[in-house]
Amino acid sequence: MNVAFPTWLPSARHRVLDLLFPPRCICCRADLTEVKQHASICSTCFGQLQLTAWPTCRRCASRVPEIPGPVDECGHCREDRLQFERAIALGSYEGLLGELIVRMKYDRNERLASTLATLILSELGEVIRELQVDGIVPVPMVPWRRLARGTNSPAALAALVGRELGVPVFPRVLQYRRKPSQQKGLSRSGRFRNMRNLIFAKAGYPLEASHVLLVDDILTTGATCSEAARALKQAGAAQASVLVAGRTPSS
Repeated sequence: MNVAFPTWLPSARHRVLDLLFPPRCICCRADLTEVKQHASICSTCFGQLQLTAWPTCRRCASRVPEIPGPVDECGHCREDRLQFERAIALGSYEGLLGELIVRMKYDRNERLASTLATLILSELGEVIRELQVDGIVPVPMVPWRRLARGTNSPAALAALVGRELGVPVFPRVLQYRRKPSQQKGLSRSGRFRNMRNLIFAKAGYPLEASHVLLVDDILTTGATCSEAARALKQAGAAQASVLVAGRTPSS
């Protein structure tokens, strides 16, 4: 026998839970019922985030001097010959935002990914929609790292952003040919050499003539995202843009 439950029960349940366990700031644990909320972040902590509010290079999202008009390419972009056309970053990978991104990498319940995805959509949603991308693809993660961390933060961010924007997400398109060596400690040119021909795109995905949005947690030199974009274009994509939570300063 099917039993019809009142439609008000779920919302009543959430209200009771909020009374028993008030939502708290994901950063400082302040009670969010008493302060303005910004995607599970209180107003005080929100004000400490280094969200992008300065001129950036359109190509790699690095900070550039304040000059009239947009900067399509900075000096690094011209030297590195990046394979993606555009990069967008929520903020600078330092301070409180940097701490949240590091915590997200090991957050098995993916609450921090949800918080940062909400911030990305509130701060950058209009810019992302203007790109008119056909699909969203997370930068790949090595399987052993996924097992060790218990989560895949680029894939989590991609899924959450794609769901809200109504854009299809393809989490398994990109794969590593072999285990990559550590990027940490390498020179800028060394990072690009280390990633060369390391990523490929699996067949069977609708990439032909598409504009793909690559999602990662951090962009430093852009070597990994550039190699991922190259693989997508070899598989038929026409254009690749990059979305990251944090942009490493002075890289």
